[in-house]
Amino acid sequence: MNPTQQTPLPVIATVSRLVTKVVDRVTGDRSDYPLLVTCVVQRALSHLGIQTNIFYGQAAWIEIMEDQTPLWVGCWGDHTHFWNVTPHGEIVDLTTSVSYRKKAHQNPAHRPKYSPPLVWSNEIPRFIKYVPEGLAEVELDSDRDQRWYDLCVSEVLQKLTEIEPNLKKWTESAPTFDLDFPDEPLIVSGKRLLDDGAETFKHYDRALKVHGIPEGPL
Repeated sequence: MNPTQQTPLPVIATVSRLVTKVVDRVTGDRSDYPLLVTCVVQRALSHLGIQTNIFYGQAAWIEIMEDQTPLWVGCWGDHTHFWNVTPHGEIVDLTTSVSYRKKAHQNPAHRPKYSPPLVWSNEIPRFIKYVPEGLAEVELDSDRDQRWYDLCVSEVLQKLTEIEPNLKKWTESAPTFDLDFPDEPLIVSGKRLLDDGAETFKHYDRALKVHGIPEGPL
């Protein structure tokens, strides 16, 4: 592991866009299926020669409520979260930005307006916390999950195969605006933040600056 390096931006853009789009379409909403997302990310990066691990454990992140107050939500106690870790020590979590779609385990009545950005970084901001408990042993325990996994992997790998000749020509020096990222906020190593078209992170960050970051559960 070399924390001074990172996954090339063209790979981050391509994999994050394909995985989020395909898993959302197949499942209807990827926010409820973090393990499936990590499995598809793992296969996509493996296809590109990047081996990753899937970790399980506790995780917490801040959502901004409709009244602009920050609230810690996530998976701890009896609940488990999943994320990928790359050879460069980057945590990859492609479900954080859509967590507002699901009810919080700790407070099902909460009404979030903004979620934190997607994560592909070895520098985790203060509004997200991960506590790994071990490597996940992936077992798809239903026919539906296996079918979803096969559909997602098949489509993502097909599209990667089509894109790969051009992907290999790109370098980390490629201008960010020339890359096709998902239309969701994304934080990458180097504390770089790529906002979406609606400037969601700008509004999220403004609320944090006004109210501050409350004490976290982890």
